[in-house]
Amino acid sequence: MIVLLVPCGVAMVMGLDAALVLLGLPAPLSGERFSSAHGIIMTIGFLEALVSLESAVSLRRLWAYCAPAALAVGALLVLTPLPLQAGQLLMLAGCALLIVNYSVLWTRKHELMVAVQVGGALAALGAVLLWTGGVSIPDLFAWLVTFLVLTIAAERVVISRFSPSVLTPAGARRYQRGIVVISALIVFACPLTTIWSGRVLPVFGLALIALTVVAAWGDGARSDLRVRARATVAGSDAASDADTASGSAITRSQRFTGVMVFISYLWLIVTGLLLVHPTLSGLHYDALLHAVFLGFVMTMVVAHVPTYLPFLLEIRFRFNPGFWGVAVLLNVGLVVRIVADLAGSETGRTLGGLANIAALLSLVAVAVWAAVVKGPEDPQAPAGDTRAISDTSPTKDSRA
Repeated sequence: MIVLLVPCGVAMVMGLDAALVLLGLPAPLSGERFSSAHGIIMTIGFLEALVSLESAVSLRRLWAYCAPAALAVGALLVLTPLPLQAGQLLMLAGCALLIVNYSVLWTRKHELMVAVQVGGALAALGAVLLWTGGVSIPDLFAWLVTFLVLTIAAERVVISRFSPSVLTPAGARRYQRGIVVISALIVFACPLTTIWSGRVLPVFGLALIALTVVAAWGDGARSDLRVRARATVAGSDAASDADTASGSAITRSQRFTGVMVFISYLWLIVTGLLLVHPTLSGLHYDALLHAVFLGFVMTMVVAHVPTYLPFLLEIRFRFNPGFWGVAVLLNVGLVVRIVADLAGSETGRTLGGLANIAALLSLVAVAVWAAVVKGPEDPQAPAGDTRAISDTSPTKDSRA
């Protein structure tokens, strides 16, 4: 497993290197491909590779790991002197294999959220196919956003099933139907944004806001935060009892995840608002890109690292305050960058960008710290016991 995480991690580092190039700062490596392919490397080479790795873990079939391997290695080939088509074709194969993984999961149980993820995976395949055909990356914005937003929304729906319900059974059904209907609208609007971007992108942005409202309304993280808030109001002893009930490390991790999930939802609303007057160039476009890819996506990634890395690696994780530091650095840096973009300040944009890069690099260090440092507050589960964590995997639910 860790063998496949290595190319994913390298793809992320290469994407951060490209970010330095785009900020006009010294970078260990540089070149035209580092700047032109930055978005594809981070979205397809890093994030989609992680998503496909999760699906492969749930399938537990050796062939399923071909998808993350092809995506991560293909992204790295794009940055080498080899012909660009070599990396593009490998990434295309990885996107197609991810759809195969989801299709197998769909046959095990006709789960609506797997269908939503298939819609996102098709958008990712379409993005790479159009890029291979010469379409510019700004014109692929909606395709890449569709993949990420639908994948995350579907995962949050399934994760919420394992939290105390915030909805009645009828409300839960409306919640899922709402996610499916709005996701279908987003998938339908996605190709139209390439043809009529000025007219369709505002509609696309409003659909993102609608999806955010519905997703936040039924998200189980709301219940976790409500339980913790009630315990805090009742007094420190009650809060301590709540921690003890499930293990303090687990409770602190759940609280962190809940806060970060709702912060990421706020960033998706910001993205939708920025799309009301879309501009796929200049600093406004830079603000739009980073609101969704860093604000929504990477905040959501940071939120789930304490639970998903143990699931993928089958190790025990000790939550530590460093995760809060990463989250604060990422989001404060992002606020500075977006305000600077909208105000036309290159200095603020550079400072915010550096904070974002530092946050993502710090995330790696904090994750290693959480995996290596053990102490008396660790959950009393044996190493590798990821039953509670794996239950939150959308694909685990699909094979039940």
